Amino acid sequence: MSNESWRPKLHLAAYNGSVSDPNGLNQFRGTYHFFSQYAPTYPPHADSPHGWGHFVSRDLVNWAFLGCHIMPDCESDRDGSYSGGAYVADDELWLYYTGNVRDGVGDGTYSGRLANQTLIKSYNGINLGPKTVVMRNDAYPSYCSCHVRDPKVWKQNGRLHMLLGARTRKDSRGSILCYDSDDGLSWTMSGSATNLEDKPFGYMWECPDRIVLGGREFLGTCPQGMARSGDPDDPERLTCQNVHAAGYFPVKGTILDLMGQDRGLMGAEAPHPSVDSSTFRDWDYGFDYYACQTLVDEKGRTLLIGWMSLPHDEDDVRPYDNPTNSWKGCLTVPRELTLDEGSGLILQSPVAEFDALRKEAHELKKTATGYSVTLNPKMADVVVDGIAGELHVSFGDFATLDVAGGLATLSFTDDEVGQGRKVRRAKVEAVRDLRIIVDTSVLEIYLNGGETVLSTRYFQEADALELQVDCAAGSALAYEMDTLSIDYLVDR
Repeated sequence: MSNESWRPKLHLAAYNGSVSDPNGLNQFRGTYHFFSQYAPTYPPHADSPHGWGHFVSRDLVNWAFLGCHIMPDCESDRDGSYSGGAYVADDELWLYYTGNVRDGVGDGTYSGRLANQTLIKSYNGINLGPKTVVMRNDAYPSYCSCHVRDPKVWKQNGRLHMLLGARTRKDSRGSILCYDSDDGLSWTMSGSATNLEDKPFGYMWECPDRIVLGGREFLGTCPQGMARSGDPDDPERLTCQNVHAAGYFPVKGTILDLMGQDRGLMGAEAPHPSVDSSTFRDWDYGFDYYACQTLVDEKGRTLLIGWMSLPHDEDDVRPYDNPTNSWKGCLTVPRELTLDEGSGLILQSPVAEFDALRKEAHELKKTATGYSVTLNPKMADVVVDGIAGELHVSFGDFATLDVAGGLATLSFTDDEVGQGRKVRRAKVEAVRDLRIIVDTSVLEIYLNGGETVLSTRYFQEADALELQVDCAAGSALAYEMDTLSIDYLVDR
């Protein structure tokens, strides 16, 4: 199969280069701006500079790729324009990111790295103003290592606030720092948080986020170093199965209340332990999900977008990836978040605009055990409602999904198609409905209205996908799909 045969048709991906962490997600003056980490010459060049690629859309279906709008081009970010977020001011878009600088002397963790939090303002989201460094290493508590990054900025109670992900120096403990500002330029530390337990919950909390749903606040983050070799094969392990996780903590009160428990601030010996790690909830229980970020659009919806892959360390966990050699990576379908008031869980559903890609609906063929369909091309939105009892789904002869005995289990039986992916599990007491977004090399699986999601890449050689759904159900439909429209105005 060629690189092009695996190129997603329903998910944002670069024409060339490597797409990873979503950055600076926003809707400004009616236009959605989806930035992401982008290495324009990787593959094949491992040393490709990392900056922000830029996708824009008015409707989340028709897109244009505008190339690299933030790239390492000055002394304060010479080794990478790393991740960050967007703040929509009254008449400007403010983009905050971490400028990475390595001096070649230290190890890059405890010395030899500068983390320069940087602001760029834009009047239209496309033409960018000068880069202004608003925080340097001396703005972080002394307990921090050189890993402080991923600014998230919002306005609350009349002031601007910023969250930063951090790794401690002494015990490699993931934590979040909080800062306040009146003008977006001068920032003062106002709090911190880490997990309550003695054992660190990951060595670095990347991609901090603030999510507000139903009047409740949630702290989003991506804890690194959560799994080691062999962990994902442990049937008792039902959370943080990937080497680097992505999820959220429910917060009592507000995130500012949580951060404000820290009284030591810059003089403290460690971040303030205030987060119960047992309350952590994974966004996605599949193989390929990391570095997610939310935005609140002009309709008031909270949308979540993730990177359909994750960084790997060969010493941490069995690595897996995709075999394409001229482009890598893609983003998830934008997911609208809603709060289930009863359970307190956040539900995820493909954004309503995604349904505009649906064409003709076909009832799945009834079989002795359930339903089947042949997808050619491999693009469909499969919806099964009114499920009673256990569920078994076969994806060709290379993967299965089983929901039985209180567990949902996604398994690859063909290592070539799975490229090293083996098993992922999630706690699911009973299954009521199923939705599967099938793309050429992507599966996004939603159970029970998005209570549980499992996403994965797959690399099947065949042109068609045989889907077998074994269960008792009220209805089973497969929608043919139009492709996303992506105009690559700039191919790098």
